[in-house]
Amino acid sequence: MATKTKEAPAAAAADAADDLGSRDRDLLLRIYRAMVLTRAVEDRMVAMYKGGDLLGSLYTGHWHEGISVGAASTLRADDYMAPIHRDLGAHLYRGMDAWQVMASFMGKATSPTGGRDGTLHYGRLDLGHYNLPSHIPANFPVATGMAFAAKYRGQDKVCLAFCGDGSTSRADFHEALSMSSVLDLPNVFVIENNQFAYSTPISMQSKSMQFSDKAKAYGIPGVTVDGTDVLAVHDAVAEGVERARAGKGPSIVEGITMRMHGHAEHDPADYVPPAMFEEWSKKDPVELFEKRLVAAGVIDQATAEDTRKQARQAAIDARKKALADPMPTAENIEDGVYAD
Repeated sequence: MATKTKEAPAAAAADAADDLGSRDRDLLLRIYRAMVLTRAVEDRMVAMYKGGDLLGSLYTGHWHEGISVGAASTLRADDYMAPIHRDLGAHLYRGMDAWQVMASFMGKATSPTGGRDGTLHYGRLDLGHYNLPSHIPANFPVATGMAFAAKYRGQDKVCLAFCGDGSTSRADFHEALSMSSVLDLPNVFVIENNQFAYSTPISMQSKSMQFSDKAKAYGIPGVTVDGTDVLAVHDAVAEGVERARAGKGPSIVEGITMRMHGHAEHDPADYVPPAMFEEWSKKDPVELFEKRLVAAGVIDQATAEDTRKQARQAAIDARKKALADPMPTAENIEDGVYAD
Protein backbone atom coordinates (compact mmCIF):
# COMPACT_ATOMS: atom_id res chain seq x y z
CA MET A 1 0.00 0.00 0.00
CA ALA A 2 1.35 3.39 -0.93
CA THR A 3 2.19 6.02 1.63
CA LYS A 4 1.13 9.58 1.14
CA THR A 5 1.65 13.09 2.40
CA LYS A 6 -1.38 15.12 3.44
CA GLU A 7 -1.35 18.87 2.90
CA ALA A 8 -1.93 20.47 6.26
CA PRO A 9 -4.53 23.25 6.48
CA ALA A 10 -1.99 25.37 8.39
CA ALA A 11 0.04 25.59 5.19
CA ALA A 12 -2.65 27.75 3.61
CA ALA A 13 -3.40 30.57 6.03
CA ALA A 14 -6.15 32.02 3.86
CA ASP A 15 -8.14 28.82 4.10
CA ALA A 16 -7.23 27.99 7.69
CA ALA A 17 -10.58 28.97 9.19
CA ASP A 18 -12.76 27.54 6.44
CA ASP A 19 -13.07 23.97 7.68
CA LEU A 20 -13.74 24.61 11.39
CA GLY A 21 -17.46 25.25 11.13
CA SER A 22 -18.24 21.58 10.60
CA ARG A 23 -16.11 20.44 13.53
CA ASP A 24 -17.16 19.71 17.10
CA ARG A 25 -16.62 22.99 18.95
CA ASP A 26 -16.27 21.27 22.32
CA LEU A 27 -13.54 19.04 20.88
CA LEU A 28 -11.71 22.03 19.40
CA LEU A 29 -11.78 23.80 22.76
CA ARG A 30 -10.63 20.73 24.66
CA ILE A 31 -7.72 20.25 22.26
CA TYR A 32 -6.76 23.91 22.54
CA ARG A 33 -6.89 23.97 26.34
CA ALA A 34 -4.81 20.81 26.56
CA MET A 35 -2.15 22.25 24.25
CA VAL A 36 -1.97 25.51 26.21
CA LEU A 37 -1.81 23.64 29.52
CA THR A 38 0.93 21.34 28.21
CA ARG A 39 3.09 24.30 27.20
CA ALA A 40 2.51 26.06 30.52
CA VAL A 41 3.34 22.98 32.57
CA GLU A 42 6.51 22.25 30.65
CA ASP A 43 7.62 25.88 30.80
CA ARG A 44 7.13 25.72 34.56
CA MET A 45 9.06 22.45 34.77
CA VAL A 46 11.98 23.94 32.84
CA ALA A 47 12.11 26.68 35.47
CA MET A 48 11.88 24.02 38.19
CA TYR A 49 14.79 22.12 36.64
CA LYS A 50 16.93 25.25 36.49
CA GLY A 51 15.94 26.12 40.06
CA GLY A 52 16.90 22.72 41.44
CA ASP A 53 13.41 21.44 42.24
CA LEU A 54 13.84 18.23 40.20
CA LEU A 55 16.03 15.28 41.16
CA GLY A 56 17.27 14.47 37.68
CA SER A 57 17.13 15.77 34.17
CA LEU A 58 14.02 16.94 32.32
CA TYR A 59 12.68 15.85 28.93
CA THR A 60 10.14 18.10 27.29
CA GLY A 61 7.90 18.17 24.23
CA HIS A 62 7.98 21.79 23.06
CA TRP A 63 6.61 21.88 19.49
CA HIS A 64 5.24 18.32 19.96
CA GLU A 65 1.93 19.46 21.45
CA GLY A 66 0.11 19.18 18.12
CA ILE A 67 1.19 15.56 17.76
CA SER A 68 0.61 14.39 21.33
CA VAL A 69 -2.73 16.13 21.88
CA GLY A 70 -3.97 15.71 18.33
CA ALA A 71 -3.34 11.97 18.41
CA ALA A 72 -4.71 11.40 21.92
CA SER A 73 -7.89 13.30 21.06
CA THR A 74 -8.94 10.48 18.72
CA LEU A 75 -9.17 7.82 21.42
CA ARG A 76 -12.04 6.61 23.56
CA ALA A 77 -11.64 6.65 27.33
CA ASP A 78 -11.10 2.87 27.47
CA ASP A 79 -8.50 2.71 24.67
CA TYR A 80 -4.82 2.08 25.37
CA MET A 81 -1.91 4.45 24.88
CA ALA A 82 1.87 3.93 24.93
CA PRO A 83 3.38 7.44 24.88
CA ILE A 84 6.98 8.65 25.05
CA HIS A 85 8.79 11.46 26.88
CA ARG A 86 7.59 14.13 24.41
CA ASP A 87 3.92 13.34 25.01
CA LEU A 88 2.92 15.18 28.16
CA GLY A 89 0.01 16.59 26.17
CA ALA A 90 -1.39 13.11 25.55
CA HIS A 91 -1.24 12.34 29.28
CA LEU A 92 -2.94 15.58 30.27
CA TYR A 93 -5.60 15.24 27.59
CA ARG A 94 -6.55 11.79 28.90
CA GLY A 95 -6.81 12.76 32.53
CA MET A 96 -3.44 12.72 34.25
CA ASP A 97 -2.88 15.62 36.63
CA ALA A 98 0.08 17.93 36.04
CA TRP A 99 1.21 17.64 39.66
CA GLN A 100 1.58 13.87 39.25
CA VAL A 101 4.07 14.41 36.44
CA MET A 102 6.01 16.94 38.50
CA ALA A 103 5.94 14.56 41.46
CA SER A 104 7.45 11.87 39.26
CA PHE A 105 10.42 14.08 38.39
CA MET A 106 10.79 14.81 42.10
CA GLY A 107 10.61 11.16 43.20
CA LYS A 108 7.64 11.87 45.44
CA ALA A 109 5.50 9.19 47.09
CA THR A 110 2.43 10.58 45.35
CA SER A 111 3.86 10.07 41.85
CA PRO A 112 2.37 7.35 39.63
CA THR A 113 5.17 4.98 40.66
CA GLY A 114 5.09 5.97 44.32
CA GLY A 115 8.63 7.30 44.05
CA ARG A 116 10.04 3.94 42.96
CA ASP A 117 10.95 5.34 39.57
CA GLY A 118 11.45 8.92 38.56
CA THR A 119 11.86 11.47 35.79
CA LEU A 120 10.02 10.50 32.61
CA HIS A 121 8.90 7.02 33.73
CA TYR A 122 5.29 7.79 34.51
CA GLY A 123 2.00 6.32 33.37
CA ARG A 124 -1.35 5.29 34.77
CA LEU A 125 -2.82 1.94 33.90
CA ASP A 126 -6.19 3.05 35.23
CA LEU A 127 -6.22 5.58 32.37
CA GLY A 128 -4.85 3.05 29.91
CA HIS A 129 -1.41 4.72 29.85
CA TYR A 130 1.56 2.38 29.67
CA ASN A 131 4.49 3.38 31.87
CA LEU A 132 7.29 4.58 29.57
CA PRO A 133 10.66 2.77 29.49
CA SER A 134 13.82 4.74 28.67
CA HIS A 135 14.74 2.66 25.65
CA ILE A 136 12.35 3.79 22.94
CA PRO A 137 10.58 2.16 21.17
CA ALA A 138 10.53 -0.59 23.77
CA ASN A 139 6.96 0.62 24.22
CA PHE A 140 6.07 -0.65 20.72
CA PRO A 141 6.21 -4.39 21.52
CA VAL A 142 4.14 -3.70 24.65
CA ALA A 143 1.64 -1.72 22.58
CA THR A 144 1.45 -4.68 20.22
CA GLY A 145 0.76 -6.93 23.18
CA MET A 146 -1.94 -4.61 24.47
CA ALA A 147 -3.61 -4.61 21.07
CA PHE A 148 -3.30 -8.39 20.84
CA ALA A 149 -4.91 -8.78 24.27
CA ALA A 150 -7.82 -6.55 23.23
CA LYS A 151 -8.37 -8.54 20.03
CA TYR A 152 -8.02 -11.90 21.81
CA ARG A 153 -10.61 -10.87 24.41
CA GLY A 154 -12.99 -9.49 21.81
CA GLN A 155 -12.74 -5.97 23.25
CA ASP A 156 -13.43 -2.93 21.12
CA LYS A 157 -10.16 -1.20 21.97
CA VAL A 158 -7.33 0.45 20.06
CA CYS A 159 -3.75 0.97 21.21
CA LEU A 160 -2.01 4.18 20.14
CA ALA A 161 1.78 4.14 20.42
CA PHE A 162 4.35 6.89 19.85
CA CYS A 163 8.04 6.87 18.99
CA GLY A 164 10.66 9.27 17.62
CA ASP A 165 12.39 9.24 14.26
CA GLY A 166 15.50 7.60 15.73
CA SER A 167 13.43 4.72 17.06
CA THR A 168 12.65 3.56 13.53
CA SER A 169 16.24 2.27 13.31
CA ARG A 170 15.78 -0.16 16.19
CA ALA A 171 14.85 -3.82 15.97
CA ASP A 172 11.89 -3.55 18.33
CA PHE A 173 10.26 -1.06 15.93
CA HIS A 174 10.41 -3.58 13.11
CA GLU A 175 9.45 -6.56 15.26
CA ALA A 176 6.37 -4.77 16.61
CA LEU A 177 5.27 -3.54 13.17
CA SER A 178 5.80 -6.97 11.63
CA MET A 179 3.73 -8.78 14.27
CA SER A 180 0.99 -6.15 14.41
CA SER A 181 0.56 -6.09 10.64
CA VAL A 182 0.55 -9.87 10.20
CA LEU A 183 -2.02 -10.31 12.97
CA ASP A 184 -4.13 -7.29 11.90
CA LEU A 185 -3.92 -5.85 15.40
CA PRO A 186 -5.75 -2.65 16.39
CA ASN A 187 -2.66 -0.44 16.59
CA VAL A 188 -1.85 3.04 15.37
CA PHE A 189 1.87 3.85 15.41
CA VAL A 190 2.79 7.54 15.51
CA ILE A 191 6.31 8.60 14.54
CA GLU A 192 7.30 11.99 15.93
CA ASN A 193 9.84 13.25 13.41
CA ASN A 194 11.61 16.08 15.22
CA GLN A 195 14.71 16.18 13.00
CA PHE A 196 17.20 14.66 15.45
CA ALA A 197 17.69 11.37 17.29
CA TYR A 198 19.47 12.96 20.21
CA SER A 199 22.24 14.61 18.12
CA THR A 200 21.94 12.47 14.97
CA PRO A 201 20.24 14.30 12.08
CA ILE A 202 17.70 12.57 9.86
CA SER A 203 20.15 12.43 6.95
CA MET A 204 22.34 10.05 8.98
CA GLN A 205 19.45 7.88 10.17
CA SER A 206 17.63 6.69 7.08
CA LYS A 207 17.52 6.84 3.28
CA SER A 208 13.74 6.98 3.40
CA MET A 209 12.39 10.31 2.21
CA GLN A 210 9.55 9.94 4.71
CA PHE A 211 9.42 7.68 7.73
CA SER A 212 5.86 6.78 6.82
CA ASP A 213 7.36 5.07 3.74
CA LYS A 214 8.40 2.29 6.10
CA ALA A 215 4.76 1.21 6.19
CA LYS A 216 5.25 -0.32 2.72
CA ALA A 217 7.42 -3.06 4.19
CA TYR A 218 4.49 -4.26 6.29
CA GLY A 219 1.72 -3.82 3.74
CA ILE A 220 -0.09 -1.23 5.83
CA PRO A 221 -1.08 2.41 5.24
CA GLY A 222 1.34 5.20 6.09
CA VAL A 223 0.81 8.94 6.00
CA THR A 224 2.98 11.98 6.71
CA VAL A 225 1.42 15.18 8.05
CA ASP A 226 2.49 18.54 9.40
CA GLY A 227 3.05 17.83 13.09
CA THR A 228 2.59 21.48 13.99
CA ASP A 229 -1.00 21.33 12.71
CA VAL A 230 -2.97 19.63 15.46
CA LEU A 231 -6.04 19.03 13.30
CA ALA A 232 -3.98 17.46 10.51
CA VAL A 233 -2.59 15.06 13.13
CA HIS A 234 -6.04 14.45 14.60
CA ASP A 235 -7.56 13.64 11.23
CA ALA A 236 -4.77 11.29 10.16
CA VAL A 237 -4.72 9.41 13.46
CA ALA A 238 -8.53 9.28 13.57
CA GLU A 239 -8.47 7.54 10.20
CA GLY A 240 -5.99 5.01 11.57
CA VAL A 241 -8.04 4.49 14.72
CA GLU A 242 -11.18 3.89 12.66
CA ARG A 243 -9.30 1.38 10.51
CA ALA A 244 -7.92 -0.41 13.57
CA ARG A 245 -11.28 -0.51 15.30
CA ALA A 246 -12.86 -2.01 12.18
CA GLY A 247 -10.43 -4.94 12.32
CA LYS A 248 -8.35 -3.82 9.33
CA GLY A 249 -5.05 -3.72 11.21
CA PRO A 250 -2.44 -1.09 12.05
CA SER A 251 -1.18 2.00 10.29
CA ILE A 252 1.62 4.54 10.62
CA VAL A 253 1.24 8.30 11.01
CA GLU A 254 4.34 10.47 10.81
CA GLY A 255 4.11 13.98 12.23
CA ILE A 256 6.89 16.35 11.22
CA THR A 257 7.97 18.88 13.82
CA MET A 258 11.12 20.20 15.50
CA ARG A 259 12.60 19.52 18.92
CA MET A 260 13.00 23.09 20.12
CA HIS A 261 15.00 22.17 23.24
CA GLY A 262 17.88 19.75 23.58
CA HIS A 263 17.27 16.04 23.96
CA ALA A 264 16.95 16.90 27.64
CA GLU A 265 17.43 20.17 29.49
CA HIS A 266 21.08 19.38 30.24
CA ASP A 267 21.75 19.19 26.47
CA PRO A 268 22.59 22.60 24.91
CA ALA A 269 21.72 21.30 21.41
CA ASP A 270 24.74 23.07 19.95
CA TYR A 271 24.73 20.55 17.11
CA VAL A 272 21.54 22.11 15.71
CA PRO A 273 22.15 24.80 13.06
CA PRO A 274 20.81 28.12 14.40
CA ALA A 275 18.90 28.63 11.14
CA MET A 276 16.77 25.56 11.95
CA PHE A 277 15.70 27.00 15.28
CA GLU A 278 14.96 30.32 13.57
CA GLU A 279 12.83 28.65 10.89
CA TRP A 280 10.87 26.43 13.24
CA SER A 281 10.29 29.19 15.79
CA LYS A 282 7.71 30.52 13.33
CA LYS A 283 5.78 27.22 13.48
CA ASP A 284 4.71 27.07 17.11
CA PRO A 285 1.77 24.60 17.10
CA VAL A 286 0.09 26.22 20.08
CA GLU A 287 0.18 29.70 18.53
CA LEU A 288 -0.86 28.38 15.11
CA PHE A 289 -3.94 26.67 16.50
CA GLU A 290 -4.88 29.63 18.68
CA LYS A 291 -4.72 32.01 15.71
CA ARG A 292 -6.79 29.60 13.67
CA LEU A 293 -9.49 29.39 16.33
CA VAL A 294 -9.61 33.17 16.67
CA ALA A 295 -9.80 33.63 12.90
CA ALA A 296 -12.67 31.15 12.73
CA GLY A 297 -14.56 32.84 15.56
CA VAL A 298 -14.38 29.75 17.79
CA ILE A 299 -12.75 31.88 20.48
CA ASP A 300 -11.93 35.56 20.80
CA GLN A 301 -8.65 37.13 21.89
CA ALA A 302 -9.89 37.68 25.43
CA THR A 303 -10.72 33.98 25.76
CA ALA A 304 -7.28 33.06 24.43
CA GLU A 305 -5.57 35.30 26.97
CA ASP A 306 -7.73 33.93 29.79
CA THR A 307 -6.97 30.34 28.76
CA ARG A 308 -3.23 31.01 28.89
CA LYS A 309 -3.59 32.74 32.25
CA GLN A 310 -5.53 29.81 33.71
CA ALA A 311 -2.96 27.37 32.36
CA ARG A 312 -0.09 29.28 33.95
CA GLN A 313 -1.91 29.33 37.28
CA ALA A 314 -2.64 25.60 37.01
CA ALA A 315 1.07 24.95 36.48
CA ILE A 316 1.97 27.09 39.49
CA ASP A 317 -0.57 25.26 41.64
CA ALA A 318 0.72 21.89 40.43
CA ARG A 319 4.27 22.84 41.44
CA LYS A 320 3.13 23.91 44.91
CA LYS A 321 1.35 20.61 45.47
CA ALA A 322 4.20 18.49 44.16
CA LEU A 323 6.75 20.35 46.30
CA ALA A 324 4.62 19.86 49.41
CA ASP A 325 4.00 16.15 48.81
CA PRO A 326 6.00 13.62 50.87
CA MET A 327 8.98 11.58 49.78
CA PRO A 328 8.71 7.75 49.95
CA THR A 329 9.45 5.98 53.22
CA ALA A 330 11.01 2.58 53.86
CA GLU A 331 7.86 1.09 55.39
CA ASN A 332 6.24 0.23 52.06
CA ILE A 333 9.31 -0.07 49.87
CA GLU A 334 8.38 -3.61 48.77
CA ASP A 335 4.76 -2.82 47.92
CA GLY A 336 3.93 -3.06 44.27
CA VAL A 337 7.33 -4.42 43.27
CA TYR A 338 6.22 -7.99 42.56
CA ALA A 339 3.04 -9.21 40.93
CA ASP A 340 0.96 -11.65 42.97
